[in-house]
Amino acid sequence: MAYYRDLDRCTYFAPECDDALVAVGWLGTWARLSSGSVDPQFFERLESLANRPWRPFLYLGGQECGLCQHRGPFFTANLFIPYGGRTFAAPEGITHYISAHWYQPPDEFVLAVTACPEMRSAEYGRALAANGGRQLAQAFDPHWDDEFRNSLPPPESCAVGGCIFLR
Repeated sequence: MAYYRDLDRCTYFAPECDDALVAVGWLGTWARLSSGSVDPQFFERLESLANRPWRPFLYLGGQECGLCQHRGPFFTANLFIPYGGRTFAAPEGITHYISAHWYQPPDEFVLAVTACPEMRSAEYGRALAANGGRQLAQAFDPHWDDEFRNSLPPPESCAVGGCIFLR
């Protein structure tokens, strides 16, 4: 897995998203790990978001936990958490790193997770667009029903992928 220091720019994804993404939880075996306990409510919310992450990028393959002594779990998804004028990018394994390896993410990320709307909701799409993730937001599709989709203005009438982010 790629390694980034917490709160550094995350360049793992499409180049047009580089400036918008802040890395959290991209851990390497040799990196100094910030460790400690985390609030149970934060962890429950993070697990909830990680259970059905919104995936704007799909990759063939994934990454095994490099911190486990023997055969760690295998991860394939990433989390995008908009908050405070930026979007945090974290590997889905962050929940494992916290529970198994006592990784303690930065306070800003804890606040972001706590405030994050449900993924695949209109609020989440608006939060992406408002927090530096406009390129990501253009790929956002919350899988709404046809009646709701038909009520939206045509995509060409809005600046960001169909007005769903502007309401």
